Amino acid sequence: MSTGLFISQKFGCLLATASTAALLTSGPVLAQSNDEQKTLETVTVSGSYAGSLDRSLDLKRNSEVIADAVVASDIGKLPAVNVAEALQRVPGVTIVREAGEGQFISVRGLGPNFQAVTLNGMPMAYNENIRTSGQSGRQFRLRILPADLIGGVVVNKTSTADMIEGGIGSNVDIRLVDPLDRNTSISASVFGSYEERTEALTPNGAVSASWKTADDTFGVIGGISFSQREVQFDRLQKGGWRTEDVTGFGEIRAPGDTRYTVEEEDRDRLSIVGGLQWKPSDNLEIDADLLFSQFNNEIAERRITYQMSNYSNTLVPDTAVVDNGRLIAGTIDTRIRNTTEFSDQAHENLIFIAGAKYDKFGWSFEPKLSLSEATSDLDTPLQRIEYRNSFGDGQLSFNFGTDPVGSAEIVTLQSNLDLTDPSTIPFRRYRIRAMNSKDEDMTLALNASRELEAVFGGIEFTDFKTGIQYSDRSRDYQRRDRSSTTLRPGFSLTDDFNGLLAPANAFDQSVQNRESFTSANFDLWRAAYVIDGEFDGVEPSASDLTPTAGDLRNSYGVEEEIISVFGRLDFESEISGTPFTGNLGLRYVTTDSTVNGTIATAESDGAGSVTTVTTPATFENSYEELLPSLSVNFELNDNMMLRFGVSKTMTRPSLSELRSSINTNSSTLSEIFDRGSDALSDPTINLTGSGGNPNLAPYASWNFDASYEWYFDTFGAFSAGAFYKDVSNYIASDIEIQSIPFAVNDGSTLAVDIAVSSPANVGDVEIYGLELGYTNKLDIGLGVSATATFAESDLELDLEGVGIQTAGIQGISDTSFSITPFYEKGPFEANISYTWRDDFLTDSGVSVTSRPVAEDTSQTFQKGFGTLDAGASFHYNENLEFFVQGTNLTEERPVTYTDSEDFLHQIHTYGRTVNFGVRGQF
Repeated sequence: MSTGLFISQKFGCLLATASTAALLTSGPVLAQSNDEQKTLETVTVSGSYAGSLDRSLDLKRNSEVIADAVVASDIGKLPAVNVAEALQRVPGVTIVREAGEGQFISVRGLGPNFQAVTLNGMPMAYNENIRTSGQSGRQFRLRILPADLIGGVVVNKTSTADMIEGGIGSNVDIRLVDPLDRNTSISASVFGSYEERTEALTPNGAVSASWKTADDTFGVIGGISFSQREVQFDRLQKGGWRTEDVTGFGEIRAPGDTRYTVEEEDRDRLSIVGGLQWKPSDNLEIDADLLFSQFNNEIAERRITYQMSNYSNTLVPDTAVVDNGRLIAGTIDTRIRNTTEFSDQAHENLIFIAGAKYDKFGWSFEPKLSLSEATSDLDTPLQRIEYRNSFGDGQLSFNFGTDPVGSAEIVTLQSNLDLTDPSTIPFRRYRIRAMNSKDEDMTLALNASRELEAVFGGIEFTDFKTGIQYSDRSRDYQRRDRSSTTLRPGFSLTDDFNGLLAPANAFDQSVQNRESFTSANFDLWRAAYVIDGEFDGVEPSASDLTPTAGDLRNSYGVEEEIISVFGRLDFESEISGTPFTGNLGLRYVTTDSTVNGTIATAESDGAGSVTTVTTPATFENSYEELLPSLSVNFELNDNMMLRFGVSKTMTRPSLSELRSSINTNSSTLSEIFDRGSDALSDPTINLTGSGGNPNLAPYASWNFDASYEWYFDTFGAFSAGAFYKDVSNYIASDIEIQSIPFAVNDGSTLAVDIAVSSPANVGDVEIYGLELGYTNKLDIGLGVSATATFAESDLELDLEGVGIQTAGIQGISDTSFSITPFYEKGPFEANISYTWRDDFLTDSGVSVTSRPVAEDTSQTFQKGFGTLDAGASFHYNENLEFFVQGTNLTEERPVTYTDSEDFLHQIHTYGRTVNFGVRGQF
């Protein structure tokens, strides 16, 4: 294993022992000669927040490429519950939250799909987002990894040939701790997590232990972490704005369907890590690492939807209020849907990595094997229980105010009905969706390296590295939809089935005048219902149900075989007395993909009868890429560095984008099943769907980077970096009309024209920007760490005769920044952090279409949003540290809008979280 600086968390502190060195130094992030390693002495560094920043700057300074990192003390001390949240203060990194908790990261404006996430340099299988059926495919869900068992995370922003390909945005390597880099010890932390919205106090904790022999030849390490959160997430959502003819005002923009959704989640995460390291001789080292994470999430979504349309006939006279061409208030006849959704997600990740290093004949050989599996199942399938009245059976009074986006609040949303009485809205239907997804990855790598003593043209070549990698990846995604549920004999549907009140504080921050409502009691539904003729109950897995034609159309499998070979030369020299180091490399990658699915078509017998014909389909695709790279680092003086990087990188299409399936809106499936052709005349029916494209080409990008870094004498640094990415084969949605067969409850089949959105390679994107970083501390203990990123993007379509529906590229904020003042004196530490990002496009990239663009097609943006977090700790003695952390202290509410801030889309509310507890090591 390579050596370098070792960082360990002890008593909530850092111990840096340069002689043991391995954490965060494997791979290309840190370069250090053998002579330097031999002369380093053991050094103890103060365990503090400033100390952890200093270690991160050391990693940045000694990196072979432009990179940033967070280390264990960073993650443990910042108010972060998982790896994603710990990374939000790295320059160029922004996070994507789900229900208030960090989930994904974006780097330099490129979304989660463009980040190659590895564990100790090896790829991992990905979890699926099965709750919403919006499968991803290469977006690693970082929230499944706890912050307290990870040694560190390195974000490589430029590439070398020996890095695993796949990250146009970055290569993010999550590092576990090597056993021989820890002294024999036991560490523990226990804390409570308090959620303001739910008023729930939940237990959390972690225990880890390490042991090694006295001669430092054999060591083991292990740890277990458990966390639980009970959260409430309120979401006020607009279904779009339409052009309507309003009496007295003519054609103006009017709000579409509006809904309340209260989401309650009970999240449990259990994580286990283990490692073994053995050095039987001076020239042989063997190691193994294991990570297991189980993330369970019980979800209840309680929703009221007010269906609003045909204002010329349904708007109550003289109630309209119009502002700036928008209907912002009035009273309207409406249909009310009371819907409750339940599910229990179960995500499991297991990765095992075994490797060795053997030195012989001047070469160093490093074979490595990783086996990874990620499953996403619904232990409780998605349960959708719907009550609905008829149009005109109720009226809605609404007032969105003149600036709901700016205030993150509306004035009024109330009906004239008593929605706390479960008998007010009649039962409509009970639907069930079972989904299971399994991803696997097996990767075998063999790398070899040796030192060189060759000079050419005044440049000394110091090292040569080469290697080969083989990966076998797969996904199996299965979905089953059922609407045919019935009561068991002896049971009857009573008001109690829909008699649970939504939380009293729901929407108390986002709606001034609101109404409460009842929702379903799933315990009663679970006991009373079965799936007709298929399952004795309502909680099957997908494997328990025989797939229908629609199920086969919605399910798919993907397999990929990848072979990569690389060569890399490290060099050093000087220009006019200025020394420089660097590396030059080339990586060759071939990818063979196979997509398995089912094509379902509606065929007529000529006599008016339509049947569904299913045909198994297999699609094969192959492509190859040459990925050159060059990095050069100039040491201007003892404290200043100038870096340059040029590389070509690639990102494969999402696994879900490669699928052959076509997914339609679940409500559309149910409406057509219940009502047949009559449903097609209902203006609220959503006749859209999404599909895949097995023939997609990968994204490819030429990247140009430069960085200036000034490291201060005692502590801190200033850095400025510029980047430019020219991305080709950009993938976006191409919309076309397809005839899709739908099953009807009388056993017939109905062919319906659906607007299907499928991915296509549409053109090129340029992304460019500037990153700034600054860290410093005064002698009195007061310091600051700050970062800022400024980015722009341009899209050029290479399709002709299409309509373009975009205002930018997904996920890019013009400005994002983070500032963290901190104070350290004696046993006391405190920090406060504010993180901000400007408006950004939230839709899945650009949308293009070969048909006329709908008048009311809109793009959705998130308004600029900032979060204030804080933390403090007190070292009682060298064994114990007490700490407290708080997130979203100002209770900010993220807001999204369509097209402009005149048109509200969503207001999210998730409140504050406070963690407090104790850490210790013995």
